[in-house]
Amino acid sequence: MVQLKINISNLMQQKNSFFGLLFLLIVLNSNTIVAQVKNYGAMYIKDGGSFYLNSGSFTFGPSSTTTTSRTTNTFGKMLLNSDVSVLGAGLFTDGFVGTKSTSYITLPTGQTTTYAPIGVTKATGINGVYAAYYVAAPSSVGATLASTVSTLPATGYWEVKGDDATLTMIWSSSITSLTNSIANLTVAGYNTSTSKWEAIESGTPTGSLTSGTIATSAAVTLSNYSAFTLAKKGVICAELVPSSELTRTWNGTSWDTTPTLADAAVLSGNYPSTAGSFVCNSLAIGTNTITLIDEQTIEVVNGITGSGTITMSSQASISQRNDASTIEPPIALTKSTRTGMYAYDYIHWGSPLLSNPNYFSQLATARAYNNANTATSGDPGAFDRNYKFISGASGGWVTNTTTDPGVGFIMRIKSQTPFSSVANTTDHINLTFTGATNNGLVTVPIANVVADPSSDYNFNLLANPYPSAIDADKFLEYNTNLDGVVYIWKAQTANPGAFVPYSLSDYIAYTRAGSTTESGIGSTVFNGKIATGQGFVVKAMTTSGTGTAFFNNCMRVSGNNDQFYKTNGIVDRYKLNLTGTNGVGNQILVAYMPETTLGYDRMYDAELNSVSAAQLYSTTEDAPSIKLAINARPAFETTDIVSLGLSKSNTASENFTIAISNKEGVFATNTISIYLLDTVLNTYHNLALGNYSFSSNVTDLKNRFKIVYQYSYLNNIDFESNNVVATINNDAIKIVASLPIKNVSIYDISGRLVTEIKGNNQTTSSSSFPFAEGIYIVKITFTNGTFATQKLAKKSN
Repeated sequence: MVQLKINISNLMQQKNSFFGLLFLLIVLNSNTIVAQVKNYGAMYIKDGGSFYLNSGSFTFGPSSTTTTSRTTNTFGKMLLNSDVSVLGAGLFTDGFVGTKSTSYITLPTGQTTTYAPIGVTKATGINGVYAAYYVAAPSSVGATLASTVSTLPATGYWEVKGDDATLTMIWSSSITSLTNSIANLTVAGYNTSTSKWEAIESGTPTGSLTSGTIATSAAVTLSNYSAFTLAKKGVICAELVPSSELTRTWNGTSWDTTPTLADAAVLSGNYPSTAGSFVCNSLAIGTNTITLIDEQTIEVVNGITGSGTITMSSQASISQRNDASTIEPPIALTKSTRTGMYAYDYIHWGSPLLSNPNYFSQLATARAYNNANTATSGDPGAFDRNYKFISGASGGWVTNTTTDPGVGFIMRIKSQTPFSSVANTTDHINLTFTGATNNGLVTVPIANVVADPSSDYNFNLLANPYPSAIDADKFLEYNTNLDGVVYIWKAQTANPGAFVPYSLSDYIAYTRAGSTTESGIGSTVFNGKIATGQGFVVKAMTTSGTGTAFFNNCMRVSGNNDQFYKTNGIVDRYKLNLTGTNGVGNQILVAYMPETTLGYDRMYDAELNSVSAAQLYSTTEDAPSIKLAINARPAFETTDIVSLGLSKSNTASENFTIAISNKEGVFATNTISIYLLDTVLNTYHNLALGNYSFSSNVTDLKNRFKIVYQYSYLNNIDFESNNVVATINNDAIKIVASLPIKNVSIYDISGRLVTEIKGNNQTTSSSSFPFAEGIYIVKITFTNGTFATQKLAKKSN
């Protein structure tokens, strides 16, 4: 039985218009009823009104229209069940169309003369899903784009309200003004909590640039968004260039015609490194060999076939674009470590090969890995230990015996010549990977400790699974269940000996805001391209404690395969380097980017990931408890203040310096002064004029230093109006003030805390001062929260 159920409560005519409805029931047999509703004029559904058709069809007559109110909370509704069809001249409702069905339905939405349907599949719920289309620029809803969206259409967006639902964007005209490849499309929503358009995880688009669909990967929480549209995603994949149906042949000496990305390439002879890089649409190697040296690249849109081997040096690349293309042929890739390695150094690795549980066969006696050799001598067995990290509640380091795609592992350099001497700075190790390579989608399990966001077991050791570099930004944009930071290990400091842990944690931190240099030592700047064979660390943020991360060909890049261990255009930023007299230290980055906030911004801010004995960090106003290695802040203003902290592993007095480096953007020309404010000594220091030196015996120095850009900061603090007199005479210090004293802190000229005296809420304070001659800074804190400082000299009696 097909039913007709019509609810025409609270229908209202538009002024000076006429609407008419014809209801026709035809009994075809005892079990079937056909229902039809036909609109002859202009039907308007006012606030709170609804028109519900349960089955059959809704037909528009000539020049007829159906519109609804668009009031935010009480809009009118044209409500259709999933098997209702809409026919006739008008075709769409100018206003809100909805459904309560949980089956897929295309809602016939539009405005004025523009038909713009949207598909919905309602999840569980009782209220239904309702959509209305607007012929207006999405930027009128909000102009700010999250990093996951690069371009919005010039016109057109939908409001979608009600129960959570999967959304399907539909286009039926050219979208070349938005993108030249439908692979770059995404569903975007305007998030009301962040006030940004952001990409919503979406499936693979179908169709062409003139007609097609793309759906969200799961039901969307509609209450989080005020509008939706089709958009070009921030993660832009290389175009899947269609085939020209032309074949270009290499005869062992030359190409008959140099192939393009549209052409098929066929080898009828060996391809030497002297022939250089090339691109093609597909590649047939046959039984021939290809030799690539550093910086040479083969880029293929689709598949590579044949049994021949591609021999690659450390910085060569093979890149494919299509995830669905054929698995790559065998390679022989010799990956080289950097020079300057020492015995017991650990190196973070990853394999570009398919899973091979027997790849690292250990010699029972020597525990050596024969596929790794010293570059100069060629001696095998350069590594003696191999581990992988298990993340999550039961995590820890375990012996590694497999090379799983996308999973990182570490290997330790064996104590043997030439690496047994710390004087070695020129030799390196070659590790050869031989076998079939990874291509397309690679998934990796990840884990974290949900109950403890600060746990070390929230970190996961992953690795680039391809014989080409990958883009760290794209990897992080796709993997939203990871914190938006990539940490790259570089053992800059020599390990002190067998089975002795590092005293420093030499990690590079990378986000969209830039990268820090390892431990503030050296000049390496990570460009955001993760090389073949490189392991890296990320922090999982799953809600269940387990999940997956994934890699795909969209993340792969041609070239840029030389950073084994991008800057994003001109950014207003600089780095601060902390150096201690005992060699400890680190580097932090401060960046100003208009798309960021004063809170913790995923893919821009980075937590400090270090166990160094002393480390500088910064904090942000909205997340003061998070110690940051990278602090990304909104667009630069000279009134901004950046709070700095210093963590130490002990209470011994140590000397440090803070220096500035790598100034870019508005800071590059020194027209903006960067001052280090020492709130204890009440001094400003222009870092462009030199380093700032101080000492500290505090394990966590939180409030002493700030970065400011003008002298006005101290004007808001009352230093002089409290009528304080402090003197040092006969090994005693005496203070007389107009306000009750809470505490007195006394520092030497280097900033080292010498002693503290309780004020006991009195206006006078006296105490012995059995310290050496010299200049001292007295900081008096009053019970009302204000403070004063005075500089005193102690002289011999």
